[in-house]
Amino acid sequence: MNMVPIYAPQTESEASVIRSIMKAYEIEFFIQGGGFSTLYPGPVSTSLNTQMLMVAEEQAELAKSLLVSFIKPEAASPS
Repeated sequence: MNMVPIYAPQTESEASVIRSIMKAYEIEFFIQGGGFSTLYPGPVSTSLNTQMLMVAEEQAELAKSLLVSFIKPEAASPS
């Protein structure tokens, strides 16, 4: 399964909401750096606490449409 980057959550709270949305719609995903970022909570300031939502390529458009309120045009990753 090919996974593509969709969005970098800015806080742990935002990442939790995004996880819930992905699970509710049964989208295959993982949050790269999600475990390590909890060791360095707070604002995303370094590569140590950066997270990236990765979803199955065939579900990327659905995931993007569900996260439209989170994703700003300049923050969207190219697909």
